[in-house]
Amino acid sequence: MSIKIDVMTIYGAPLEGTNPLPIFHNKNEVKVECSADFPDFLKVDLGNRSPVLPYKMQDRYSRKRIPIKKKTIVMENSYLKAVFWPEDGGRLYSLFDKVNGRELLMSNPVYQPGNLALRNAWLSGGIEWNFGALGHHYFTCDNIFAAILKDSENNEFVRMYEFERNKNAVYQMDFHLPEDSPVLFAHIKVFNPFEEDTTTYWWTNIAIPEDGNTRVLSSTQKAIVFSTGMTYDTLPEISLFPGKDLSYPHNASRSFDYFFQSPDGIKSSWESGAYSDGLVFFDRATAPLLYHKMFCWGNHSAGKHWQDFLSDPDKGDYIEIQGGFARSQLHDKLFPAKTSFEWTHCFGGIKLNKEKLHQPSLSEANKYMEESLETVIPENKLLEINEYYSEIAKTPVNEKDIIHTASGWGALEKLRTEKEENVKFPESVCFPLSTIGAEQYPWLSLFNNGALPEENVNVIPPSYMVSPKWMKLLENSLENNKTWYSLYHYGVMLAEMMERRKISSEASRWGKYPEFREKAIAAFEESVKLQPSVWALRCLFSMANEKGDYEAAEKYYDEVFKLPAATVDFAFAGEYMGWLNRHGKYQKAWDLYTSMPENIQNAERLLLTSAQTAIKLKKLEQIEKVFAHGEYADIREGECTLTDIWFEYNALKMAKERGIEDPDNNILADLIDEAYDTCPPPKEIDFRMSFDRKNKYRISN
Repeated sequence: MSIKIDVMTIYGAPLEGTNPLPIFHNKNEVKVECSADFPDFLKVDLGNRSPVLPYKMQDRYSRKRIPIKKKTIVMENSYLKAVFWPEDGGRLYSLFDKVNGRELLMSNPVYQPGNLALRNAWLSGGIEWNFGALGHHYFTCDNIFAAILKDSENNEFVRMYEFERNKNAVYQMDFHLPEDSPVLFAHIKVFNPFEEDTTTYWWTNIAIPEDGNTRVLSSTQKAIVFSTGMTYDTLPEISLFPGKDLSYPHNASRSFDYFFQSPDGIKSSWESGAYSDGLVFFDRATAPLLYHKMFCWGNHSAGKHWQDFLSDPDKGDYIEIQGGFARSQLHDKLFPAKTSFEWTHCFGGIKLNKEKLHQPSLSEANKYMEESLETVIPENKLLEINEYYSEIAKTPVNEKDIIHTASGWGALEKLRTEKEENVKFPESVCFPLSTIGAEQYPWLSLFNNGALPEENVNVIPPSYMVSPKWMKLLENSLENNKTWYSLYHYGVMLAEMMERRKISSEASRWGKYPEFREKAIAAFEESVKLQPSVWALRCLFSMANEKGDYEAAEKYYDEVFKLPAATVDFAFAGEYMGWLNRHGKYQKAWDLYTSMPENIQNAERLLLTSAQTAIKLKKLEQIEKVFAHGEYADIREGECTLTDIWFEYNALKMAKERGIEDPDNNILADLIDEAYDTCPPPKEIDFRMSFDRKNKYRISN
């Protein structure tokens, strides 16, 4: 077995920076709709949240592809070749089966971010390791640490790890590929080394090719199905698609997913994708990673467009099979103080009898797959391996072992916890002091000097912090050092304050938030009195908007645009224009847009928002300009801005052709409905994901 550091060149659109604005989490209570017969035992711990802070949004990228150099870590034996990207969350980019001569994953031929992750930017393909909060995780397009270590038998393996700032937790992933092994092993361990409970989340997201007849097999047929709400079904048929065998995702006429529900007490579970020719990709995991999932885009033109959009039209068709330690991605999991969770997950390929894999009986096909899997990686063998790797997971990392570095947040938190709490980070991870840089500098100053540094109001803040423990340090500093900058960050911390010590369904009823919001408003107001800044004024807008005081919210954003820093980034104009549109203030939104510098007007998000404005003002020439732009990179999963505009645009054209100069709302609604049937949108703007005629997110016919 060999491990080497290499570089590959891939054609793609690189990330070009981050959004400077703090994105506050939704304070509304978590609600999940369930069918009337949904079992009560599946409702336990139901509810989850997806906060972004303290991270910034990665929403700066395009569709303009250039050659990109990607650092790789390559593990190889006589059976498999595994290629990892440490610069993108440790993503397993490729797993090549040397025995069968096939790539086992959807190994994306392009690097194309799309707006699907917690921080916006996300990549399709490979295996993604999601830790922290609901969604494609904070590091999916960011660096994590990597080191090469040796086990007790002197075999090399790769460890990747990072400190996760939102949940204040650490995770590590050990990848082992023994020379005689036909499977790749990932031993994953997540730590809460601190004195407080928190919550946690893990889903391993595996993209595999969809060949038009790919069948998903699993160790169970019971599943939670997500559609308009949650239902509990038994595969292969589900209530959402009566009469269809949904072990074949190709039979789905819309995007959807289901979560396999393993019975209590089992020690391992598995899932696989079986192809037409009998090749099977499989994964098997030990407890607690006992739940699996299937996601597909659906067999319709918009679903196909999403896959082409994220990849290459000739190679991008895929489904996702996933594994997690909660019943679904909307189930939260308590992470008690001073504890850890760990498991071993393995991946590989096998060639089997295609008739047996694709026989009419799903239960018989599952049974055949399980019997075959026992010949490759028996459950008892995997459990033994898990115990062995659990000991190896304790192997310390020294700075000399590190082959790829990431952020300085782990090093900064290690400094604080060792001094303030006498808490030791696990020795199995190493965060060198040398990684502390510009983003950490203000907080290092707070830690060392008892105060945040002075900053220029016209300069973008380098980072944010939401940890209650850092807020305590900042509160202490305000007794003697109130500046616009320190009060601004204090306000951000207060505004983002949330209960992280309880599962979401309980934390959503947390009664203290209004108190913190009022304190945040006071901090932002005091910051503005000391020195007006676009940053604090924008946050005052957010607080007023959240309270429903829309008149005050509008006044605050008007004040933002009286300051020169409002044009340091397009985020301000994009956010305010969107708000004005939602409140029917289309002329004001248009005036704001046309007052902006050309570089801001031409930012993709501003172009899209301007189209929403222009359609209401019947400025059809602007709509034509927006459509002439070509493909848009920053389209959110489930967003149908472009098709909504397309249908209304065609409705207005029809009205003009019929001599209706100013159609009222009822006439326009009828014309839009007609446009749905007679004016199919161009493929490049169609991102709809549902077929419901009454739902604007309906698929193309």
